[in-house]
Amino acid sequence: MTTLEIGRIGKSHGLRGEVTVVITSDRPERTAPGAVWFLDAGPVTVRAIRPFKEKWIASLDGVDTREAAEALTGQGVNA
Repeated sequence: MTTLEIGRIGKSHGLRGEVTVVITSDRPERTAPGAVWFLDAGPVTVRAIRPFKEKWIASLDGVDTREAAEALTGQGVNA
């Protein structure tokens, strides 16, 4: 399966495992809730996503703590 890099995970946001994301894709289906992102850590499903300044804040399935979110910092987002 061929994937395309659509962004990069930034720092964690808050205490509940949310992360900031810089998205470079203009295809909304790649960032919609339910979309699967392929990170270095493996595939994750987008639970929720909302705009925040020039970035996005995403909640991902299986990432429920600040520590888990911090572990994703700097990883590329492929879809």
